[in-house]
Amino acid sequence: MVLNLDEDKLSKERDNNDSIQEPHQTERSAPKTMSRLNFLRVAMAAGVGFLGWRLWDMQKPLQDPALTNQPTTSTEPSAITRYITSTAPRGIIYDRFGKRLVTNQAAYSVTITANYLPDPDKTTTNAEYNAVLQQRQDVYDNLARFLGMKYYIAIIPEQVNGDVDKKTGKFTNPERNAILNELEIVTGMSAKDWDKKLTDMATNKQDKNLYIVNEDDPYPIEQFDRYKYLRTKFTDGVFFLSDAERKMWDAKFSTPPYQPVQVWPDLSHEDAMLLTEKRLDLPGVDVQVDYVRNYDDPRLYSHILGYTGRFSSTDQLNAANKEALGDNYNPNDPEDPSSKIDVYSIDDRIGRMGVEGWMEPFLRGRKGAKEVMVNSNGQIIKTVRVGKAAQPGNQVILTIDNELQKVVADSLEKWINQANKTKSAKVLEGAAVVMDVNTGEVLSLVSFPFYDNNLYNKPGEKWTEAETKEIMDQDKAVQVCRATAGLYAPGSTFKLITSAAALSEKAIYPTQTFNCTHYIEVPTTKAGPPYQPYKCWGTHGQIDVVGAVKNSCDIFFYNAAVPAQEDPAYGKSRYYNRGSYGNPILFKGMGIDLLNGYMNLYNLGQPTGIELPGEYSGTLPNPKTKAWSIGETMTTAIGQGDLLMTPLQICMVTTSFANGGKLLTPRIVHEVRDQDGKVVVPFEPKLIRDVTKDAVKWSYDDNRQDPPKPTTTDFKVDPTAIDLIREGMLEVSSPTGTAASSKLYDMNGLKIAGKTGTAEFGDPLTNPDGSLLKDADGNLTRATRAWFTAFAPFDKPEIAVTVLVASGDVGNEGSTYAVPAVKEIMAWKFQSIVNPPKPTTAPASTTKPGTTPKP
Repeated sequence: MVLNLDEDKLSKERDNNDSIQEPHQTERSAPKTMSRLNFLRVAMAAGVGFLGWRLWDMQKPLQDPALTNQPTTSTEPSAITRYITSTAPRGIIYDRFGKRLVTNQAAYSVTITANYLPDPDKTTTNAEYNAVLQQRQDVYDNLARFLGMKYYIAIIPEQVNGDVDKKTGKFTNPERNAILNELEIVTGMSAKDWDKKLTDMATNKQDKNLYIVNEDDPYPIEQFDRYKYLRTKFTDGVFFLSDAERKMWDAKFSTPPYQPVQVWPDLSHEDAMLLTEKRLDLPGVDVQVDYVRNYDDPRLYSHILGYTGRFSSTDQLNAANKEALGDNYNPNDPEDPSSKIDVYSIDDRIGRMGVEGWMEPFLRGRKGAKEVMVNSNGQIIKTVRVGKAAQPGNQVILTIDNELQKVVADSLEKWINQANKTKSAKVLEGAAVVMDVNTGEVLSLVSFPFYDNNLYNKPGEKWTEAETKEIMDQDKAVQVCRATAGLYAPGSTFKLITSAAALSEKAIYPTQTFNCTHYIEVPTTKAGPPYQPYKCWGTHGQIDVVGAVKNSCDIFFYNAAVPAQEDPAYGKSRYYNRGSYGNPILFKGMGIDLLNGYMNLYNLGQPTGIELPGEYSGTLPNPKTKAWSIGETMTTAIGQGDLLMTPLQICMVTTSFANGGKLLTPRIVHEVRDQDGKVVVPFEPKLIRDVTKDAVKWSYDDNRQDPPKPTTTDFKVDPTAIDLIREGMLEVSSPTGTAASSKLYDMNGLKIAGKTGTAEFGDPLTNPDGSLLKDADGNLTRATRAWFTAFAPFDKPEIAVTVLVASGDVGNEGSTYAVPAVKEIMAWKFQSIVNPPKPTTAPASTTKPGTTPKP
């Protein structure tokens, strides 16, 4: 709420209260044990019974991070036993060649421990009570002045309203109307509207929580003296709070009073030193040192590395400790103080997203601990026992090649921008993956758009408007890793699997041809024309499987997929070539059931197993999930319709065609080492299966009878099918293949085999005048996604590269935008072949035969 202050009224209020003292609460009178006005402050000091404690005594170095845990009792007078824990630095992450990708930086924050604030409840007289109450308020206000905090008017509606009289139905607090009038003066909102608002809160059971009146327009510290009179003018249920007091209120319900609460993040080093010197004058206040991550190149690594963040609730904290410790949760080893602590405390950071999240158990390290006694000022007076020293987290070495990652990111961004020629795309997006075809190691993984994961090192309230918009934009969804969690129709890249399935099931044979006449017409029972046209992008004539892969002929794959079956609506499954309605051609393909079997053989429809959280499984359409028709089989066979895959899945499949059938789990963690460099988790390639040898049993688990379901079948790929498909992929890069425009055939002998793909998406496109944009055949057009997936060198494959340009205009074909990106990546990776260094010629000797050269 933006305040609309009545200056005349406020001026009168200030004049009438010139003699009012600064304390937030009125002084305690003789018969009254505690004024209701003390509610907030005393609640924050609940759990009294333990004396003060600090992070360390004044001689302790500030750079030694420390947290507290639950206290135990001590027999020594005026002292308490505490367990002090030292935070271990988080492990460092490197690329495969030792390039550091993240560092730990010291960060300072201010904490307050409720138990160590001045406690008026420990006093015995009214005068002492009021004096200590003022001392506590001074702690908050002095801290607010030092840090430049803001102030807020806060109310607890339940206290303002009071109870409801059962007879009259009215609220019972006699001061309620006076409070409403004061709120009108301060906020500019009428007392009548405040009455309705507080009544609604009570009706909706929202009256027990703290409600901030001026959330959007807090008082700056410079205006503190101007408005401090509000503390005494307001009565029950109305408070004037600093940022720190608000944080303490919020933590009151989730954090034990003996545990520090962070009230001010991002303290500068200079301010941290100054505040440390003032700690004795600010009981309960401490400076905490933490380690925050600094990511060296967010553009390249935000989606791979993820980020770290604090716990948002004690439930989340407890769940993390339970997961980390398992059956050893809250251990109690009397010989080691380290056993008295949990893995995490409320202010710790935990890995979220990316490698930071997946490798959290290895990166987090182990806290150190010691058991000490502290006096009432929080100073250490005795060390009882010293436990194990803090142990830094392990080093995680990724499979990523940093230099290759730069090349891939630059190329992907360049061609995504090129694809959006008319600037009509709402969101520019894409992804690229490079894998080692022999080990499954992911050498590069890029998702676009990029985002800055360093933003999560500072609290959200300190983000700029532009930063907030960038992160929160749901259309851009910048945090989504398109490579692993982006689901897209694979387009013609899926024809690799359709080919392998049809050849292995003998639905087609290696030399079989079909006649491509640009489009075929299939009988339909839908309203309108009796035939539904299914087009190919070209007119290829008689074409075999190698040619179909080379030219991406849709009609060939329609024939390979649609089975011979009797349809109750229009008899045997058949089609007609363009203009040949008197000559039906019967479909004799494998059918969607067998095609689904090979999708499962290639592990589609489930995560690949890469060491990154949030990976999506994809969608495999089949007659069990939706009403089915011949048309559904046809669109699935060419990678369209409801079939959805991630770029990583397509790259994984491509590696298996490159290496002869071995389906490898994509890996992004190469190994884990301890601080001494010893390998504690080595890299080992994970073979899912050899699709030519390790058959998969698969069938539908339902009672579908039409069309008839197959019996349980052993699915594996015929090795000769892989050879034929590889031949077709090599032809894609030839002068007459679908990738010809990028001249992959002219790379100084480097042979690249690949498959282009184009998939439509979204609503029909329109012309500038608003009319629908149609193609040359009169069909509606849609934006397209461009794919190219390839491997090289052909004769001895080393890497597979998959690029998706997922946004752009009509005509955004794989050959136009994805192929050039792959070419640039391949050219850099194999520069010794594409651009070999020129041989140097030794200079001619000027020394005459038989003579000795001069020195």
